[in-house]
Amino acid sequence: METVKKEFEELVYQGMKSYGLDELSSRLLAILHSEPDSLTLEELSRITGYSFSAVSASMKFITGVGLANKATKAGSKKLYFSVQRDMLVMAIAAIKAKNECMVVPALRDLPAMIEKCKNSNKEGSEKTVQLMEQYHEQMLAMDFIFKNLLELTEKAQKEMNKK
Repeated sequence: METVKKEFEELVYQGMKSYGLDELSSRLLAILHSEPDSLTLEELSRITGYSFSAVSASMKFITGVGLANKATKAGSKKLYFSVQRDMLVMAIAAIKAKNECMVVPALRDLPAMIEKCKNSNKEGSEKTVQLMEQYHEQMLAMDFIFKNLLELTEKAQKEMNKK
């Protein structure tokens, strides 16, 4: 059983690394995915072999970006960490976050920037306008992709919830 659990943990670890996370953050998320109960910083430090401060800093980042949750338990001052185990919920949150942070501001702000640049007489402004227009077109495509991806993911989630 322990071997299978480690294999599962390694599978989740590789998946987390594919998001571009560093080794410790990926390892912590993999551990939290493979443990049935929430864990403290001390437990995570012991399991990983990393220092308490390194684990604490990594968990601060992980919870800050919404990949893990922290809570306290009655009668304890310790923080307990867990993860969202529903990958569809995680995917939906990631799609929405990427859209809100990257696409929405670009589509809102770029047209005015492009217009300002077009009205500029500075050398090189034509090339800058081209770059901004290309980026704007890419953001329009990303908006289309994210909307469709979100729709498909939410549909898959509803189908799974029926089971």
